Amino acid sequence: MDVEHKTLDMLLKKTDMAFKELLKNPDSPELNQAYESAKNELNSHLQEMRTSMKGKYKDY
Repeated sequence: MDVEHKTLDMLLKKTDMAFKELLKNPDSPELNQAYESAKNELNSHLQEMRTSMKGKYKDY
């Protein structure tokens, strides 16, 4: 597994854990912030991967 996939796996787990914690206490501002932060980090990484793939495969 290359670095990008390891990072993606880690970010997915982080987001999943944050969501599960948020489900236990949905009124917690700290848990809401942790989940939003994890989602943003995941979305940012996915966007970087999309951009990278567009560059690699633009001629196909």
